[in-house]
Amino acid sequence: MPRKPPPDEVRLKAIGVTRLRPGEATFTVRIRGKAAVLERFERLTPEERGAVVEAGLKVLKGEA
Repeated sequence: MPRKPPPDEVRLKAIGVTRLRPGEATFTVRIRGKAAVLERFERLTPEERGAVVEAGLKVLKGEA
C-alpha cells in the first residue's frame, strides 16, 4: 500500500521554506553590484530581501 505524503507544512518546514502568502511571488533574477554588498544581501532571509527591494524601489521613485 502506498504511503501518504506528509502535509505541505511539514515538508516545507523540513527544508526550511515557508508557504507563500497571498499576493507573494518568488523570482530568480541576476543582480550586478559590489561583491561585498551582494554577499550581505544573499545572507538575508527571503522576507528581508523582499523588504530591501521594496525600500530600494521607493527610494528610486522618490517616495521615501
